[in-house]
Amino acid sequence: MILKELKIETWIGDKTNCYIIQDEKSKETMVIDPAGDVDKIIEMLDILQAKLKYIYLTHCHGDHIGGVKELKERKGGKILAHRNTAENLLDPNISLTTYIGLEGLVIQVDSRVDDGDLIHLGNLEFRVIHTPGHTAGSTSLYCEKEKCL
Repeated sequence: MILKELKIETWIGDKTNCYIIQDEKSKETMVIDPAGDVDKIIEMLDILQAKLKYIYLTHCHGDHIGGVKELKERKGGKILAHRNTAENLLDPNISLTTYIGLEGLVIQVDSRVDDGDLIHLGNLEFRVIHTPGHTAGSTSLYCEKEKCL
């Protein structure tokens, strides 16, 4: 497994974490929380010769989702998020997109996930863990094979 952490500039001036996970053999790849600076994300995907399979959203806040639409348009991939997150992405009062200057940003997910669902990248398997608190739809991903959360 390849795991890259990128510090991504957001529209509010703060950096946020974006993760790229890849199965080394198949090159299937998942980008987690593409906050913005899509050029930087794509540069890393190109270096890894990535086959972008998924764009995964850990929660709905605007400082984690600002680059989702552009990344999908440029590199493909299915947008995945917990069902609560999927609903909250449609409400700027919850996603805070208007508050941070991303008015009109509406993201439709391709697939909704639930607690216990499995996501596969090549030979890697990630279990969705619903971790509400920060938002109602917050999730974490756990890869037992790699002992990585």
